[in-house]
Amino acid sequence: MTYSNQHAGRRSQRQVKTLQRARAREARWQNNRLAVPYPTDGPKVTFGVLWFSLLIGGVLLGSYYDEAAIAAVAVAGVAAPVAGVAGLQAGNAWFPNQSATRAWTASAAYLTGIAGFYGPWGVVVGVVLGMLTLLFYLVLYRGHRRTGPQLLDVLFRSAIPVGVAAASLAALGEVGIGAQVSLILLVSAYEAGDFIVGSGSANAFEGPLAGLVALGAVTFLLFLVLPAPFDAASILAFAAVAAVCCPLGQILASALLPRGNAWAPALRRLDSYLLAAPVWLILVVQVPTLS
Repeated sequence: MTYSNQHAGRRSQRQVKTLQRARAREARWQNNRLAVPYPTDGPKVTFGVLWFSLLIGGVLLGSYYDEAAIAAVAVAGVAAPVAGVAGLQAGNAWFPNQSATRAWTASAAYLTGIAGFYGPWGVVVGVVLGMLTLLFYLVLYRGHRRTGPQLLDVLFRSAIPVGVAAASLAALGEVGIGAQVSLILLVSAYEAGDFIVGSGSANAFEGPLAGLVALGAVTFLLFLVLPAPFDAASILAFAAVAAVCCPLGQILASALLPRGNAWAPALRRLDSYLLAAPVWLILVVQVPTLS
């Protein structure tokens, strides 16, 4: 057998194995209600880099002017529109034939998210605004097959969690820019490692494990720098919280949708923040030595 034939044979084997892994991933997404998909079509990496750059740019803008409020406003200006699009896409997954409904879920998600510029109390105000928007829709529109409580449940899933994630991430800037940038770096590291490995893995574990390794590497750097308001013990504790919340947030995102593989890329952009951002905000506010 010539070298060219051997090379062609090995290449054919690699292609078969790649196809088998892809089929295994798709089968897992189809069969598991809470599966976390890794779609690779479209400019996923480009959007990821742009998302990270805009968030960090907002934080740096606040740091340059030494104003935490500017960082909160800038990050809210980036994250709230993404939350609105996530609300639109989640609403579309639940109500594919009702454009008016998904417009309301998008509005509720955006209002919840944008209120984060006002700090922790802004998150509370945002949730109230988002819920009032959804309740107003319930009163205004009739004819849904679901009962009122069932409809409110799916409306809430589509709008409020993503809005709270965006609002909490923004509100961290009002509490402390160091906490805000630390969370962005940790979550971004997790997402990068998770996507790079997970998108080529046939099982559900390699991606999150790679993400946690990347998060650990950034934790080591933050431990060396110790950005305010953290000390050596608290940065490790908060990083551990992020390590737990990131993969759980991805699973929660699947639970918010009618099926785990439903098309909602903006929601997937925020999924690792769904738990990490609000939990970090609560902890930073509650721990006296940090707030």
